[in-house]
Amino acid sequence: MKKVFRLWTLAMILVFLTVFSASAEHVIEINAQLEPRTQEETLAMLSSAKDAYFQDEKLASELEEEINTSTVQDPFSEDPDAKLMICTLDYKEHTMWFLMDQIGEPDANGLYPLYITLHGGGESDDGESNNDQWMDMYEYYRGSVENGIYIACRGITDTWDLHFQPASYPLYDRLIQTMIYRYHADPNRVYLLGFSAGGDGVYQITPRMADRFAAANMSSGHPNGVSLRNLANCPFSIQVGVRDYYSDEAMRCIRGAEYEQVLTGYHDALHYGYEHQVLVHVPEGHNYTDFGEKEEEVLADPTAYADPDIVEDMLDRFLDALAFSLGEADVSNLSYFTPESIPAFDEAIRKIVKEDFHLETVMVDSNAVHYVSRFVRNPAPETVVWDLSTRAASREVNSFYWLKADDSVTEGTITAFADKENNTLTVTPEKVNGDFSILVNPVLMDVSRPISIVTPEGTFEVHVNPSMETMLSSMLETGDPELAWVAEIPYSQLQ
Repeated sequence: MKKVFRLWTLAMILVFLTVFSASAEHVIEINAQLEPRTQEETLAMLSSAKDAYFQDEKLASELEEEINTSTVQDPFSEDPDAKLMICTLDYKEHTMWFLMDQIGEPDANGLYPLYITLHGGGESDDGESNNDQWMDMYEYYRGSVENGIYIACRGITDTWDLHFQPASYPLYDRLIQTMIYRYHADPNRVYLLGFSAGGDGVYQITPRMADRFAAANMSSGHPNGVSLRNLANCPFSIQVGVRDYYSDEAMRCIRGAEYEQVLTGYHDALHYGYEHQVLVHVPEGHNYTDFGEKEEEVLADPTAYADPDIVEDMLDRFLDALAFSLGEADVSNLSYFTPESIPAFDEAIRKIVKEDFHLETVMVDSNAVHYVSRFVRNPAPETVVWDLSTRAASREVNSFYWLKADDSVTEGTITAFADKENNTLTVTPEKVNGDFSILVNPVLMDVSRPISIVTPEGTFEVHVNPSMETMLSSMLETGDPELAWVAEIPYSQLQ
């Protein structure tokens, strides 16, 4: 009996040692050479780091040298003293031109919302048509801004993709950083809006820089196959005209309507985020009002309009109506025709939509500025979805909210959840082609307590001592103090 008892005791000791050993292997120390801090001390460090960032003389000098401004009499104003501010941003070997206006008064914290707008146009031999579109964009949404910094960016090339060239992305990063640093833009109220070719830009830029924006509005652009999975925390407005096909293949209106189901599906699968609206304007084509004060007529259910069973028939009926009005049936003319002298054409389009295909319409506020201004960015959201195939390799910023990966990591998806109450992160990578890091944001996690990180490989206990050096370098890296982190945890350590 004693022998059996000894064997049982020995077995229990071995089990205990095995469990203890496994547990010990799952404990990770980050910045072990630094002192531990309470949460209050860590947040105080963060505040000090922000103060130091805005007092960085070297950075101030760099940003001042990169932006050149000149003023001319504002051709859009009847006031002879009104000035138009023309600016250039020189960053590395690239230059971006933009027009800028500071409207109204700052908020109680001395900050302004920032509206970045992108003009239409595209392929051009001499660039004059793009220059005209650029000037038009300066006025396009500006009248809807009551308080804020309004910027109209000029595309950096005269190609169809003039707003999302590889060199465009670091310029947008630097532009936002400069507006935050020098002009008191609120980093949590940065908005992106664009029309036509500018809408193409919004489609491409927003998912690649979603952590920068509080919300975005895309009008009359084509997505060119872009994924919107990265928009879990960035509200997105899509506006198209019901007859804006551009071509038989492009079908801008259908592509826009399809995202209603796509974004709703993302939300339903995650039970989180993907705030959006899709407005299909009836009876308009490429041009409609997305900046006015009165309500506009749109489809009640954009998903029904994108139903493959009616897409071809709808286009044929629209072309019949155009042929009756103009004597020709061309898809491009269908998109761009403005029936000012033929009001019966509008009624024909409405009849096709509402009576022949039984699609309901409603009246809504389609003002793009009104929509985006409703939202404030959360720089440390509790849920992050990062589709790594949708990123701009040309950016110098390799982080996305509280995740980070080298620009060579361009495959797979990371889904991450934070449980603030239990100080737990759940991180699930799928087919990611390289290592990445979890960034410890002190607003999201309490570094005075162990952080539990749950992965498909197991659960890990991580002890983090915050680093002032890391805080400062992260602010310089992103140009946005609200995205600062106090430590990086390589995922490769959680194996």
